Amino acid sequence: MISFLSGSNKTKCSTDLINGFDMLKIVLNLILLLTIQFFCISEAYALTDLDVKQFLLKREQLWPSWKLPKLSVSGLKQDLIYPNWFEGDWLVIAEDLDQVNKETTKYIVNFYKNETGNIVGNRSKNSESIGKAIFGEKLIKVKNDPKSFNNQIIYLSDNQYIESRITGRSQILDSDLFFADEFVIQTVYAPEASRVNQVEILSKFYRCDINEDLIQLDNKKDICGIQYSATYGSKVGNTSVNAISTHKYKLTFKYLGN
Repeated sequence: MISFLSGSNKTKCSTDLINGFDMLKIVLNLILLLTIQFFCISEAYALTDLDVKQFLLKREQLWPSWKLPKLSVSGLKQDLIYPNWFEGDWLVIAEDLDQVNKETTKYIVNFYKNETGNIVGNRSKNSESIGKAIFGEKLIKVKNDPKSFNNQIIYLSDNQYIESRITGRSQILDSDLFFADEFVIQTVYAPEASRVNQVEILSKFYRCDINEDLIQLDNKKDICGIQYSATYGSKVGNTSVNAISTHKYKLTFKYLGN
């Protein structure tokens, strides 16, 4: 899922831009995980070691007191492989746990089996769906970089656009758990000002009622999960930087069919 957000050292123009679209709260994690996929299956199995799992668990435990991390392993060559129970169309209900009224956003996403038999996200379709839910008519289009699936551009009205570039990830592959930490550098462009920001997304998804009999994979259970997100501002590469903005979301996926 691409993402859209602002960071530190705010200027008036960039602040007006971000606040105008209410970008900081929901979008920064909802799109990144579901639309930018790029991880090969051989690397995924290599990442199921204890060290990476401990890294991810530690990030979760440290929340919300995050500093800019140095990811244990980064793999950016091929699509991210999702557990097979992600296949199909899903209605996603995203609840912002930082809001008093628990504000929610709804959108539809798709995961499909690619030519190698692995489940991947439908990046273009998911981007458009989530973008419309967030920006409405302000969203013009979402374009993937034809030379790299790690890059994506979101075109908005009034000559504004957001460029996202995935630079790292740590992940384990588990048949009953999706657990990953991702890092993105994004640039918000506007006629008045441009802005660079760094974002971290920690995602943990599992089938709801995980203790029930899960032998029948066609019996699609809801998918439950939590996403933790943080922004670190524009000091790219400085691992001593504290998070300047943090958010926590509860996500529920309800199966719609294939």
